[in-house]
Amino acid sequence: MNTPMAKILGVDALSAERRIPGTVSVEGREFRYVSDPGLEPFGDLFKKLVRQVVPPRMKQGGALVEGCEIRLPDGRVFQAVSYKGDLDGWRRQLSEGAKALSLNTAELQGDSIVIDDGPSFELGQCTVRFD
Repeated sequence: MNTPMAKILGVDALSAERRIPGTVSVEGREFRYVSDPGLEPFGDLFKKLVRQVVPPRMKQGGALVEGCEIRLPDGRVFQAVSYKGDLDGWRRQLSEGAKALSLNTAELQGDSIVIDDGPSFELGQCTVRFD
């Protein structure tokens, strides 16, 4: 049976299955992954990352933590973030902030996660955890 929300969204049923952020395209939103050394809660690190570059590169929009962690076969952990609005500005803000904090960024390309410093890993080799 369709619920009113399912009807509004144009779906038969709302799925409880979560997908890895970035594996499904969302119009107007981009997904990136940021290395998480695990020294503090990622939410606190994310705030530092976003506020690191002054003046801000983005002119509008927002960014958020997606609640998805990818652990690479080499042990590194990356957390999913997304942003919308000024996509180029947010991309630059996160990239420059990560560099200033000695963090890596990554993005999904097909079935792989590609790290900014070169290596890539198939998602099937990684462990994915959702909050």
